[in-house]
Amino acid sequence: MNRNFTKIAAILSLSVSFTMIGQQAHAKAATFTPLKKGMNHSKVLEVEKMLDALKFDYKLKVDKLYNSYTAYNVKKFQKKYKLRQTGVVNLTTYNKLKQVYNAAQKPQKPDTKPTSPAKPSTPDQTATLKLGSTGDRVKELQKMLATLGYKVTATGTYDESTRFAVMLFQSRNKQTLTGEADAKTYSTIADQYKNHKPDANPSQPSAPSQNNNNNTSNNNNHSSQNSGSGQNSNAQVPLPSELTADEKEMVQLVNQERASRGLAPYQVDLQLTKVARVKAQEMVDKGYFSHTSPTYGSPFQMMDTFGIGYIAAAENIAQNPTVSGAHQMFMNSSGHKANILSGTYDYVGIAVVNGGPYGKTFVQMFLKK
Repeated sequence: MNRNFTKIAAILSLSVSFTMIGQQAHAKAATFTPLKKGMNHSKVLEVEKMLDALKFDYKLKVDKLYNSYTAYNVKKFQKKYKLRQTGVVNLTTYNKLKQVYNAAQKPQKPDTKPTSPAKPSTPDQTATLKLGSTGDRVKELQKMLATLGYKVTATGTYDESTRFAVMLFQSRNKQTLTGEADAKTYSTIADQYKNHKPDANPSQPSAPSQNNNNNTSNNNNHSSQNSGSGQNSNAQVPLPSELTADEKEMVQLVNQERASRGLAPYQVDLQLTKVARVKAQEMVDKGYFSHTSPTYGSPFQMMDTFGIGYIAAAENIAQNPTVSGAHQMFMNSSGHKANILSGTYDYVGIAVVNGGPYGKTFVQMFLKK
Protein backbone atom coordinates (compact mmCIF):
# COMPACT_ATOMS: atom_id res chain seq x y z
CA MET A 1 0.00 0.00 0.00
CA ASN A 2 2.74 2.43 0.99
CA ARG A 3 4.82 1.56 -2.07
CA ASN A 4 1.87 2.36 -4.37
CA PHE A 5 1.30 5.74 -2.71
CA THR A 6 5.00 6.60 -3.10
CA LYS A 7 4.80 5.80 -6.74
CA ILE A 8 1.72 7.98 -7.25
CA ALA A 9 3.37 10.84 -5.36
CA ALA A 10 6.45 10.59 -7.57
CA ILE A 11 4.31 10.69 -10.71
CA LEU A 12 2.41 13.74 -9.51
CA SER A 13 5.64 15.42 -8.56
CA LEU A 14 7.12 14.80 -11.97
CA SER A 15 4.07 16.14 -13.83
CA VAL A 16 4.20 19.34 -11.83
CA SER A 17 7.86 19.88 -12.63
CA PHE A 18 7.13 19.50 -16.35
CA THR A 19 4.33 22.06 -16.27
CA MET A 20 6.64 24.52 -14.57
CA ILE A 21 9.43 24.31 -17.18
CA GLY A 22 10.30 27.79 -18.39
CA GLN A 23 9.09 29.49 -15.17
CA GLN A 24 12.18 30.84 -13.50
CA ALA A 25 10.81 30.73 -9.96
CA HIS A 26 10.39 26.96 -10.15
CA ALA A 27 13.39 26.07 -12.24
CA LYS A 28 14.88 23.97 -9.43
CA ALA A 29 11.72 21.96 -8.86
CA ALA A 30 12.78 19.32 -11.34
CA THR A 31 15.49 18.15 -8.94
CA PHE A 32 13.31 18.19 -5.78
CA THR A 33 13.79 15.06 -3.65
CA PRO A 34 10.66 14.05 -1.65
CA LEU A 35 11.18 14.30 2.10
CA LYS A 36 10.21 11.33 4.25
CA LYS A 37 10.85 9.61 7.59
CA GLY A 38 14.51 9.02 8.43
CA MET A 39 15.89 11.91 6.38
CA ASN A 40 18.11 14.48 8.07
CA HIS A 41 19.16 17.66 6.27
CA SER A 42 18.53 21.37 5.84
CA LYS A 43 15.44 20.93 3.62
CA VAL A 44 13.74 19.01 6.45
CA LEU A 45 14.64 21.87 8.80
CA GLU A 46 13.02 24.36 6.43
CA VAL A 47 9.84 22.30 6.28
CA GLU A 48 9.74 21.89 10.07
CA LYS A 49 10.12 25.64 10.56
CA MET A 50 7.22 26.31 8.20
CA LEU A 51 5.03 23.68 9.88
CA ASP A 52 5.85 25.13 13.29
CA ALA A 53 5.03 28.68 12.18
CA LEU A 54 1.71 27.49 10.74
CA LYS A 55 0.83 25.68 14.03
CA PHE A 56 1.09 22.18 12.58
CA ASP A 57 3.30 21.45 15.55
CA TYR A 58 2.01 18.47 17.51
CA LYS A 59 5.14 17.19 19.34
CA LEU A 60 7.14 18.64 16.46
CA LYS A 61 10.88 19.19 16.94
CA VAL A 62 12.63 21.62 14.61
CA ASP A 63 15.83 19.61 14.39
CA LYS A 64 16.37 18.60 10.72
CA LEU A 65 15.25 15.02 11.50
CA TYR A 66 12.13 13.82 9.65
CA ASN A 67 10.49 11.59 12.29
CA SER A 68 6.99 10.20 12.82
CA TYR A 69 5.76 13.49 14.34
CA THR A 70 7.02 15.39 11.31
CA ALA A 71 5.08 12.98 9.12
CA TYR A 72 2.00 13.34 11.34
CA ASN A 73 2.02 17.13 11.01
CA VAL A 74 2.65 16.93 7.27
CA LYS A 75 -0.45 14.71 6.97
CA LYS A 76 -2.46 17.28 8.95
CA PHE A 77 -1.31 19.99 6.56
CA GLN A 78 -2.10 17.82 3.52
CA LYS A 79 -5.56 17.07 4.89
CA LYS A 80 -6.35 20.74 5.49
CA TYR A 81 -5.30 21.77 2.00
CA LYS A 82 -6.87 18.75 0.28
CA LEU A 83 -3.62 17.13 -0.79
CA ARG A 84 -2.96 13.41 -0.84
CA GLN A 85 -2.29 12.42 2.79
CA THR A 86 0.97 10.51 2.57
CA GLY A 87 3.06 12.17 5.28
CA VAL A 88 5.73 12.65 2.61
CA VAL A 89 6.68 16.13 1.40
CA ASN A 90 6.68 15.88 -2.37
CA LEU A 91 6.97 18.89 -4.66
CA THR A 92 3.23 19.61 -4.56
CA THR A 93 3.15 19.59 -0.78
CA TYR A 94 6.35 21.62 -0.55
CA ASN A 95 5.08 24.32 -2.92
CA LYS A 96 1.74 24.54 -1.10
CA LEU A 97 3.49 24.71 2.27
CA LYS A 98 5.73 27.51 0.99
CA GLN A 99 2.76 29.38 -0.45
CA VAL A 100 0.73 29.19 2.77
CA TYR A 101 3.77 30.05 4.89
CA ASN A 102 4.63 33.13 2.79
CA ALA A 103 1.02 34.31 2.88
CA ALA A 104 0.91 33.91 6.65
CA GLN A 105 4.06 36.00 7.09
CA LYS A 106 2.63 39.14 5.45
CA PRO A 107 -0.03 40.11 8.02
CA GLN A 108 2.36 39.46 10.87
CA LYS A 109 4.70 42.35 9.94
CA PRO A 110 2.79 45.11 11.75
CA ASP A 111 3.38 44.52 15.46
CA THR A 112 0.05 44.01 17.18
CA LYS A 113 -0.50 45.37 20.67
CA PRO A 114 0.87 42.80 23.15
CA THR A 115 -1.67 41.14 25.38
CA SER A 116 -1.44 41.70 29.11
CA PRO A 117 -0.19 38.54 30.86
CA ALA A 118 -1.98 39.44 34.09
CA LYS A 119 -5.51 39.54 32.66
CA PRO A 120 -5.88 37.34 29.60
CA SER A 121 -8.78 38.39 27.42
CA THR A 122 -10.88 36.12 25.26
CA PRO A 123 -10.72 37.50 21.71
CA ASP A 124 -9.42 34.45 19.84
CA GLN A 125 -11.15 31.58 21.60
CA THR A 126 -12.11 29.77 18.44
CA ALA A 127 -9.57 26.97 18.22
CA THR A 128 -10.04 24.07 20.64
CA LEU A 129 -7.01 23.52 22.87
CA LYS A 130 -6.19 19.87 23.43
CA LEU A 131 -3.41 17.45 24.34
CA GLY A 132 -0.30 18.51 22.39
CA SER A 133 -1.44 22.09 21.70
CA THR A 134 1.20 24.76 22.33
CA GLY A 135 1.44 28.53 22.37
CA ASP A 136 0.41 31.65 24.23
CA ARG A 137 -3.28 30.70 24.51
CA VAL A 138 -2.31 27.45 26.23
CA LYS A 139 -0.08 29.39 28.63
CA GLU A 140 -2.90 31.87 29.35
CA LEU A 141 -5.28 28.97 30.01
CA GLN A 142 -2.79 27.38 32.41
CA LYS A 143 -2.27 30.68 34.27
CA MET A 144 -6.02 31.12 34.70
CA LEU A 145 -6.48 27.53 35.92
CA ALA A 146 -3.59 27.92 38.39
CA THR A 147 -5.15 31.14 39.74
CA LEU A 148 -8.43 29.27 40.20
CA GLY A 149 -6.65 26.67 42.34
CA TYR A 150 -5.90 23.91 39.83
CA LYS A 151 -2.52 22.17 39.92
CA VAL A 152 -1.11 23.36 36.59
CA THR A 153 2.20 24.91 35.54
CA ALA A 154 2.13 27.57 32.81
CA THR A 155 4.49 25.95 30.31
CA GLY A 156 2.63 26.75 27.11
CA THR A 157 2.25 23.05 26.32
CA TYR A 158 -1.12 21.33 26.81
CA ASP A 159 0.05 18.29 28.78
CA GLU A 160 -1.72 15.62 30.84
CA SER A 161 -1.90 17.80 33.96
CA THR A 162 -3.62 20.54 31.92
CA ARG A 163 -6.04 18.03 30.42
CA PHE A 164 -6.93 16.71 33.87
CA ALA A 165 -7.38 20.23 35.29
CA VAL A 166 -9.73 21.09 32.42
CA MET A 167 -11.72 17.89 33.04
CA LEU A 168 -11.93 18.82 36.71
CA PHE A 169 -13.18 22.27 35.78
CA GLN A 170 -15.74 20.82 33.35
CA SER A 171 -16.98 18.42 36.02
CA ARG A 172 -17.48 21.21 38.53
CA ASN A 173 -19.24 23.39 36.00
CA LYS A 174 -21.52 20.65 34.65
CA GLN A 175 -19.95 20.63 31.19
CA THR A 176 -19.27 17.60 29.03
CA LEU A 177 -16.04 15.96 30.23
CA THR A 178 -13.68 16.09 27.24
CA GLY A 179 -10.46 17.38 28.77
CA GLU A 180 -10.32 19.82 25.84
CA ALA A 181 -10.73 23.59 26.15
CA ASP A 182 -13.17 24.48 23.41
CA ALA A 183 -14.58 28.01 23.09
CA LYS A 184 -17.26 27.40 25.74
CA THR A 185 -14.89 25.92 28.33
CA TYR A 186 -12.19 28.53 27.70
CA SER A 187 -14.72 31.36 28.00
CA THR A 188 -16.12 29.99 31.29
CA ILE A 189 -12.61 29.65 32.73
CA ALA A 190 -11.81 33.23 31.67
CA ASP A 191 -15.02 34.54 33.25
CA GLN A 192 -14.30 32.82 36.56
CA TYR A 193 -10.70 34.06 36.43
CA LYS A 194 -11.85 37.67 35.98
CA ASN A 195 -14.24 37.32 38.91
CA HIS A 196 -11.48 35.78 41.06
CA LYS A 197 -13.52 32.81 42.19
CA PRO A 198 -11.19 30.99 44.59
CA ASP A 199 -13.38 28.06 45.63
CA ALA A 200 -12.90 25.62 42.77
CA ASN A 201 -11.08 22.68 44.29
CA PRO A 202 -13.24 19.58 44.72
CA SER A 203 -16.00 18.86 42.24
CA GLN A 204 -19.53 20.01 43.00
CA PRO A 205 -21.36 17.44 45.12
CA SER A 206 -24.65 15.88 44.35
CA ALA A 207 -26.98 14.99 47.16
CA PRO A 208 -30.42 14.03 45.93
CA SER A 209 -32.79 12.06 48.11
CA GLN A 210 -34.71 9.13 46.77
CA ASN A 211 -37.70 10.24 48.85
CA ASN A 212 -37.91 14.01 48.57
CA ASN A 213 -41.27 14.22 50.35
CA ASN A 214 -39.72 12.54 53.44
CA ASN A 215 -36.72 14.86 53.75
CA THR A 216 -38.09 16.92 56.65
CA SER A 217 -39.25 13.96 58.68
CA ASN A 218 -35.97 12.14 58.00
CA ASN A 219 -34.01 15.06 59.44
CA ASN A 220 -36.27 15.28 62.49
CA ASN A 221 -36.07 11.55 63.17
CA HIS A 222 -32.30 11.66 62.85
CA SER A 223 -31.99 14.53 65.30
CA SER A 224 -34.20 12.89 67.87
CA GLN A 225 -32.31 9.60 67.65
CA ASN A 226 -28.97 11.33 68.03
CA SER A 227 -30.02 13.54 70.94
CA GLY A 228 -31.13 10.42 72.76
CA SER A 229 -27.79 8.75 72.24
CA GLY A 230 -25.77 11.25 74.25
CA GLN A 231 -23.01 11.19 71.59
CA ASN A 232 -23.49 14.61 70.03
CA SER A 233 -20.20 16.02 71.32
CA ASN A 234 -18.15 12.84 71.04
CA ALA A 235 -16.17 12.34 67.81
CA GLN A 236 -15.04 8.82 68.74
CA VAL A 237 -16.70 5.90 67.00
CA PRO A 238 -15.38 2.37 66.58
CA LEU A 239 -13.05 2.30 63.57
CA PRO A 240 -13.11 -1.11 61.86
CA SER A 241 -9.70 -2.71 61.49
CA GLU A 242 -10.45 -3.17 57.79
CA LEU A 243 -9.98 0.57 57.20
CA THR A 244 -6.60 1.83 56.03
CA ALA A 245 -4.70 4.39 58.11
CA ASP A 246 -5.72 7.16 55.67
CA GLU A 247 -9.38 6.13 55.82
CA LYS A 248 -9.34 6.10 59.61
CA GLU A 249 -7.76 9.55 59.66
CA MET A 250 -10.42 10.98 57.37
CA VAL A 251 -13.28 9.42 59.38
CA GLN A 252 -11.82 11.01 62.51
CA LEU A 253 -11.47 14.43 60.84
CA VAL A 254 -15.09 14.29 59.63
CA ASN A 255 -16.41 13.30 63.04
CA GLN A 256 -14.32 15.95 64.79
CA GLU A 257 -16.02 18.56 62.61
CA ARG A 258 -19.41 17.14 63.58
CA ALA A 259 -18.58 16.93 67.29
CA SER A 260 -17.42 20.57 67.37
CA ARG A 261 -20.92 21.55 66.22
CA GLY A 262 -22.81 19.26 68.56
CA LEU A 263 -23.63 16.66 65.91
CA ALA A 264 -23.52 12.91 66.41
CA PRO A 265 -20.58 11.18 64.67
CA TYR A 266 -21.10 9.23 61.50
CA GLN A 267 -21.01 5.46 61.92
CA VAL A 268 -18.76 3.59 59.49
CA ASP A 269 -20.61 1.28 57.08
CA LEU A 270 -18.12 -1.26 55.73
CA GLN A 271 -20.31 -2.25 52.78
CA LEU A 272 -20.57 1.39 51.77
CA THR A 273 -16.80 1.74 52.25
CA LYS A 274 -16.25 -1.09 49.76
CA VAL A 275 -18.45 0.68 47.20
CA ALA A 276 -16.52 3.93 47.76
CA ARG A 277 -13.25 2.05 47.20
CA VAL A 278 -14.50 0.61 43.92
CA LYS A 279 -15.46 4.12 42.78
CA ALA A 280 -12.13 5.66 43.85
CA GLN A 281 -10.07 2.89 42.23
CA GLU A 282 -12.07 3.15 39.02
CA MET A 283 -11.42 6.90 38.83
CA VAL A 284 -7.69 6.20 39.16
CA ASP A 285 -7.64 3.31 36.70
CA LYS A 286 -9.82 4.97 34.05
CA GLY A 287 -8.45 8.46 34.53
CA TYR A 288 -11.70 10.33 35.12
CA PHE A 289 -12.96 12.59 37.91
CA SER A 290 -16.73 12.74 38.11
CA HIS A 291 -19.69 11.73 40.22
CA THR A 292 -20.88 9.69 37.22
CA SER A 293 -19.04 6.41 36.73
CA PRO A 294 -18.77 5.16 33.13
CA THR A 295 -19.46 1.68 34.51
CA TYR A 296 -22.03 2.15 37.28
CA GLY A 297 -23.65 5.51 36.51
CA SER A 298 -24.52 7.97 39.29
CA PRO A 299 -23.47 7.28 42.92
CA PHE A 300 -27.06 6.32 43.67
CA GLN A 301 -27.26 3.86 40.77
CA MET A 302 -23.95 2.44 41.96
CA MET A 303 -25.27 1.95 45.49
CA ASP A 304 -28.33 0.21 44.04
CA THR A 305 -26.08 -2.07 41.98
CA PHE A 306 -24.14 -3.11 45.09
CA GLY A 307 -27.33 -3.73 47.09
CA ILE A 308 -26.99 -0.72 49.41
CA GLY A 309 -30.41 0.38 50.68
CA TYR A 310 -30.96 4.01 51.66
CA ILE A 311 -33.55 6.73 52.17
CA ALA A 312 -31.18 9.54 51.27
CA ALA A 313 -27.58 9.55 50.06
CA ALA A 314 -24.77 11.84 48.96
CA GLU A 315 -21.21 11.71 47.69
CA ASN A 316 -18.08 13.89 47.95
CA ILE A 317 -15.02 13.29 45.77
CA ALA A 318 -11.59 14.94 45.71
CA GLN A 319 -7.98 14.41 44.72
CA ASN A 320 -5.14 15.74 46.85
CA PRO A 321 -1.69 14.66 48.07
CA THR A 322 -2.79 14.37 51.73
CA VAL A 323 -5.81 13.43 53.84
CA SER A 324 -5.72 16.75 55.68
CA GLY A 325 -5.47 18.67 52.40
CA ALA A 326 -8.49 16.89 50.95
CA HIS A 327 -10.46 17.43 54.15
CA GLN A 328 -9.66 21.15 54.05
CA MET A 329 -10.83 21.32 50.43
CA PHE A 330 -14.14 19.77 51.42
CA MET A 331 -14.58 22.12 54.36
CA ASN A 332 -13.81 25.15 52.17
CA SER A 333 -16.62 24.21 49.79
CA SER A 334 -20.15 24.92 50.99
CA GLY A 335 -21.72 21.95 49.18
CA HIS A 336 -19.22 19.39 50.42
CA LYS A 337 -19.19 20.86 53.90
CA ALA A 338 -22.99 20.53 53.99
CA ASN A 339 -22.72 16.79 53.36
CA ILE A 340 -20.11 16.38 56.12
CA LEU A 341 -22.22 18.35 58.64
CA SER A 342 -25.62 17.14 57.49
CA GLY A 343 -28.27 16.13 59.99
CA THR A 344 -29.83 13.88 57.36
CA TYR A 345 -27.24 11.12 57.12
CA ASP A 346 -26.01 8.80 59.86
CA TYR A 347 -23.61 6.44 58.04
CA VAL A 348 -20.45 7.08 56.03
CA GLY A 349 -18.19 5.03 53.78
CA ILE A 350 -14.82 6.63 53.07
CA ALA A 351 -12.24 5.40 50.57
CA VAL A 352 -8.71 6.72 50.12
CA VAL A 353 -6.85 5.21 47.15
CA ASN A 354 -3.31 5.99 46.09
CA GLY A 355 -3.22 7.31 42.54
CA GLY A 356 -4.41 10.09 40.30
CA PRO A 357 -2.56 13.23 39.23
CA TYR A 358 -2.66 14.71 42.74
CA GLY A 359 -1.38 11.64 44.59
CA LYS A 360 -4.50 10.32 46.33
CA THR A 361 -8.16 9.96 45.34
CA PHE A 362 -10.91 10.36 47.95
CA VAL A 363 -14.55 9.24 47.90
CA GLN A 364 -16.98 9.92 50.76
CA MET A 365 -20.43 8.32 50.58
CA PHE A 366 -23.17 9.26 53.05
CA LEU A 367 -26.37 7.36 53.89
CA LYS A 368 -29.62 7.67 55.74
CA LYS A 369 -30.94 4.11 56.15
